[in-house]
Formats: sequence, structure tokens, C-alpha cells
Amino acid sequence: MTKFGWLPEPITTDATAYGTAAAIAGSTYNTTLATRKQFLDELSTWHTLDPRYDIEADRKDALAGKLEELNRRMIVPETDWDAQASNDIEVTAKVDGKVLVDYDHLSPQPGSLDALMTDGYHLVTTNILATYTGRGDVSYQERYAVSVQVLCGNTAPVESSGQTPADCKLIRFFPETRK
Repeated sequence: MTKFGWLPEPITTDATAYGTAAAIAGSTYNTTLATRKQFLDELSTWHTLDPRYDIEADRKDALAGKLEELNRRMIVPETDWDAQASNDIEVTAKVDGKVLVDYDHLSPQPGSLDALMTDGYHLVTTNILATYTGRGDVSYQERYAVSVQVLCGNTAPVESSGQTPADCKLIRFFPETRK
């Protein structure tokens, strides 16, 4: 992963650590080392099937929908990637402030997340500082928040990844930040 400028997927049962790593990974890439499709394919390996769907075909359809949303609404659009690539842009991201997990968010009603949390689902919002550097003197920063839903336990690890079904995996990136 690192040879392409990406962050490796962590092996952990800690929802905060995994969610934060996913948010940072979705904003860390190097246009000189990989294509947008390669980056998207890598991020897709972080996702798992959602066991809340009873039928296997429904789980696969839900995952396909979340990956399409990742492609259309979360990752830099192809035209922007191409423009960045023409300037040899590398983007590195890091946490910039507080990380919100589950009930740290303002919107949940008391008790509304209890069943999800018991089943291993967690909502993580991370403030990101992305630094863009490129050819010549190109250098700028952007701040934004990223929200993800992770599942810890009952996951489908990528074969030969070292992960177990008890580890965390990504259910989805949210197209809008959860606060």
C-alpha cells in the first residue's frame, strides 16, 4: 500500500482507531504513484458486507451501492484527479481536532444508538487537515470533516489480510458529515 502512497488498513477491534484511519486513508493519495481507479479499488477492500441484510444478494447489493457512493461522492472526481495528476499532486491527511464517536455526535437521541453499538456498529467523525503538494511550489491545505460507519465484529476480512471476523471493517463513508 505504501508504495502507492496509501495508508495500510489497520487490524484492530477499536472502532475509534479504525474509523479515524479510514477517514485519513480516504484523503491520502499520490497521483504520481497510482490511478484514481487503483485508489478506489484499494479503499473498497476496507469495506465489509453488512450482516443486517438477511439475504446474501442484498448484502452484496448494499455494498455495491456504498462503493458506488464512495466513487461518485467521496473520492476526488476523475476530472479533479486528472488535474491534480498533471501537477504531480500528493495529498497527506491527518487528524485536525476532536474525533467524535457514537454519542459524541449532537444528533443522536439518548438510547438511539444502543442497539447498533451492541451489534458492533459505530459512527466516527474525524476532522481532517489535508496537505496538497506538487510540482514547483504547489502547496496548500484544506480542512474538512469525514464521517464513517464501521462494524467491529461479524466482519468479512479480506483473504490473507491477517484480519479476523472480530476486527473492524468499513461499512460506509457518509457523503455528508455527521455532527
